[in-house]
Amino acid sequence: MKLSVVCSESRLRELPSLREILDGLFIEFHAWYHNSELPEIELLQGLEECLEYSTYVLCVADSEDFNSAWLHYSLGYQRGRTDRMTFWILPEEAHSIPDWTSGFVVIPGSRRNIYDYYAEVEVSWSEETTKKMARHNISVRNIEVSPRAFTETVQKGDRFLMGLFLEAGFSPSLRDSSGVPVLNHAIRSGHTYLVPPLLEAGAELNGIAEDRSTTPIMDASAAGLVDLTRILIDMGAEMDHASRDGQTAVTLAVGNGHDEAAIALIKGGADVDLKDMLGMSARKYATLYNQKSILQAIDVI
Repeated sequence: MKLSVVCSESRLRELPSLREILDGLFIEFHAWYHNSELPEIELLQGLEECLEYSTYVLCVADSEDFNSAWLHYSLGYQRGRTDRMTFWILPEEAHSIPDWTSGFVVIPGSRRNIYDYYAEVEVSWSEETTKKMARHNISVRNIEVSPRAFTETVQKGDRFLMGLFLEAGFSPSLRDSSGVPVLNHAIRSGHTYLVPPLLEAGAELNGIAEDRSTTPIMDASAAGLVDLTRILIDMGAEMDHASRDGQTAVTLAVGNGHDEAAIALIKGGADVDLKDMLGMSARKYATLYNQKSILQAIDVI
């Protein structure tokens, strides 16, 4: 982050300590201070050079400076961008600042207040810079920076590009036009290596895909993805959510012949007696299909 600091002559003594604060936050800054002994043209030229350095400005002023030419020149240079200009004033002068400053950030406090404020600003600025860089890196690959492109990236299994979309600010719980979360798309496409980074980024563990009314663990067990099913169980995934047909994760695993996934769910505590719309449960399906290993696991439980 780069910062322009404009300072009144009366508060010039603040600059050395301010430098220590900003250096400690790794914030680069360029300073200008009002010097009444210099010609006005020379002063304004130096002020303009300082303001050109950054779009973020800290004005270190006292109450009398709010009527000064140099301060109003700084305001005009910012063209009304109130979010880019901050005033640091003396606490005892907080009551005497003009009303027009209400749209700006005004810090009437100590050096510690300045440190706390810019520590927070620097974090936000870094996050925004990361987003902009990620969006640029997506664009230079001739890929649209859009929710649809993010979903397609997950479906294709491109982990690096998915990471860029996450850095660019796209939600790990983003859904497509059919209401299917990208996490479910990763599972349905067989790209299980995308699941951990999506979950770490904050994807919903139990998000329900609107097209099938299935959760991630249901899609994983239906596809027989045993290792992923176990991971989701260990993470505390809801195992007894039922689809529109009344089928749960364990019912889907049994019905699709994925014994290992079904056994993992049974050992994890899945209810094997919940009935679907046909009145069948995982226990009944296992009996019907004579799936002995599943029945044995049920008996053990």
